[in-house]
Amino acid sequence: MSRVGYWDWDHNQFPVYQYTGGYPFYAKDKAGVDAGLPDDPTFLLGNYRATLFAHASGAYELVTGERGWARLNHAGHNKGWNQSSVRISEGENKMSARETSCYCLVGGDDLAQIIKKQSFGVGYACYQYTLAEHLDVTKLISAKPSMELHTGNPSFLIQVTLQNNGASPLTVQYSEEILSHYMMMNDQDAVIPERRVQYRNRVHVDQEQQIVKADISCEPLKLLFFPERTGESYTHDIAPPVLFIKAISSSEVVSGTAARKTDLGDLLCADFETTLNPGEQRTIQFIVGWNFDRAEESIQEQIEDMLTDSKSQFQGELTGAYAHLWRQALPCLEDESDPVLRCEMLWNAYTLEAMATYSQYFRETYIPQGTVYAYHLGENASNRDHLQHALPLMYTNPKLAKSSIRYAMMHSSTDGEIKRQNIGFGYSDPGVYMESDEQIYMFMAVAEYLRITGEYAFLDERVYYYPVENGRSETVINLLVKHFIYLRDVVGRGRHGLIKMLNSDWSDSFFHPYSPNIYSGFAQSHLNTAMALSVLPAFIRELKEYAALAGPTSILEDLIEQAGEYYDEIYAAYMADMEGRTFSPRCYLCEDDEPMLKFGMDTLCIEPQPFLLQVESFPLERKKQLYHEIKTRVLDMEKHGARTREVPLWGSGNAEDGGIWFSHQGPLIIGIASFDKAEAVKLLKKLSFHRFAENYPDYWLGHWTFADVLESSLFNREGLYKGWLKDPFQAFCAHAHAWLLYCYYKVCREADETRH
Repeated sequence: MSRVGYWDWDHNQFPVYQYTGGYPFYAKDKAGVDAGLPDDPTFLLGNYRATLFAHASGAYELVTGERGWARLNHAGHNKGWNQSSVRISEGENKMSARETSCYCLVGGDDLAQIIKKQSFGVGYACYQYTLAEHLDVTKLISAKPSMELHTGNPSFLIQVTLQNNGASPLTVQYSEEILSHYMMMNDQDAVIPERRVQYRNRVHVDQEQQIVKADISCEPLKLLFFPERTGESYTHDIAPPVLFIKAISSSEVVSGTAARKTDLGDLLCADFETTLNPGEQRTIQFIVGWNFDRAEESIQEQIEDMLTDSKSQFQGELTGAYAHLWRQALPCLEDESDPVLRCEMLWNAYTLEAMATYSQYFRETYIPQGTVYAYHLGENASNRDHLQHALPLMYTNPKLAKSSIRYAMMHSSTDGEIKRQNIGFGYSDPGVYMESDEQIYMFMAVAEYLRITGEYAFLDERVYYYPVENGRSETVINLLVKHFIYLRDVVGRGRHGLIKMLNSDWSDSFFHPYSPNIYSGFAQSHLNTAMALSVLPAFIRELKEYAALAGPTSILEDLIEQAGEYYDEIYAAYMADMEGRTFSPRCYLCEDDEPMLKFGMDTLCIEPQPFLLQVESFPLERKKQLYHEIKTRVLDMEKHGARTREVPLWGSGNAEDGGIWFSHQGPLIIGIASFDKAEAVKLLKKLSFHRFAENYPDYWLGHWTFADVLESSLFNREGLYKGWLKDPFQAFCAHAHAWLLYCYYKVCREADETRH
């Protein structure tokens, strides 16, 4: 068994991870030096309106992405602050108490001595402590799922059960403190003198209602023009929420709320006191949440909603207060006979639902990449990622899948460009990238959505162009026409007939020492071309289905005809380029035929190969030969998946130049399944959390989530993630959860499902 922990099942038959790795966590890499893993392992709770990172130390981060990514209890780079304290007096009340002991349940030097068990399951985090006075303390944090699109309760119910296992009465005081410090992720790297805005609290304590609130406001520190309307895109959030903590009263518990000013900032507090006789147990409850409406009635409705649907706990095993609702929100996989697949696919489905985020600006719900983009930089990047994350939702939550596609579409300009990202409140900054593949990912997502759901009326819906506040809209089908024209005419093709790279395809930084100013005008991407060849036939088929139902129009007929001609042209060009080859090159940066600017000619680069395996007209024998090359050059020698490079191109052998990326593994599984389903399932299982734990038992990241990339055997940090930053960050990445769940449904279950 790994020292990190193990997977189990709770009594609702949901997967639960029993964490045993301790705090602070430390591991060494294969060279015997510090592995650089965050020392406070992280789990994620959430719904469409709220995110909570629950740490092994007991700390939690309150995070919102609704008006831009922000931490509400910010306490430094990628950290939140809260504290739970217990004060114990032996006796029936404080006046007769003989002695007093104090414990801090979050962090601290004595955490290892008092923590008994830590369980992280579907919608909950549970911490169990045993204190010296024979007092057991169980703290359960529960998140309520979003049951309808764009909705959700941005609150967390926290239940603390106190159990006196001693022979004497105990008077127990419990206090929960949270720091109110609103910080947008895209501001957290700026030193104080360079910050453009600050967020101030106006704190109000209502003892009668037992609630304390911090009304947060945004104030400029530099010369700024705030938008006149809160719905306009902007780099900062000018309409932040109210943060609150609400103590739930009980006849057996004295409770109240307070606010305290400290060097950290404003602390919001819920305080409780109760007396426990020997053998007696009692539960106290409070709610931590935030509200963008700010109205008293809205906050009260939010609190009542959390209490109305909660189920009483501590009657046996703990599974969170809303397990019955999570059962409705998640797919039923009871018929899956493989326990590892059943465990991990339920977990993947849960994680995607917990990561999904409603955007006030776009008024759509999507799944962010997470990790360093959303959870550190505050960027929703890139839209190709959001479109990939929509794929499994077409099976598990089609409404959310469609909203995710609409979200990406709303980054479109009137010429068919799809902007890479947004930051702050819907602001699409210029950035440095001119991406060449967003339209191809759009065709992939739309084709799969139509194929799986059969909802062709989607093509008649209207979506807004960016910026949405301008109110200009277009039908989905017309926007797809513009996307095709942009791909054909603006991205264009190079002298070999292959789709150009511009200054980036999937790889944000392939050019390395080569100036994109010089080469982007003619650099060609085999990856883009292979992906287009794998996507366009299915896209055209679904357009024909739509035409048969809705009736042909001239623009639709032209799109079908010209997309087919485009496919024929790039297929002929690709096959000519592949003549005499058993695997595809990666790209040509050259205008002519300079050998030094042709990459992946003699050593294999993984990027285009998975999509080439998916090309319907690529001969079967050549697919088998190509897969043999993949296996022997970049797959079989690796413990987890196929690495990007047989031999590094730039010398480092890490990340894009040799790492193992989930955005390649998923397409590879689908490609293999086109001719060998058993082999595809084998790779799917090789990529599991269980297999990772067998191969890397001392690295916590990989046991219940992954970053976007794992380092391969080419690098001394094999099995670890790319250290994009010097400071730790929350490495939850949707790629692994989305691609593996999508592959599971498409490869393992689709034959048993009825189309549409």
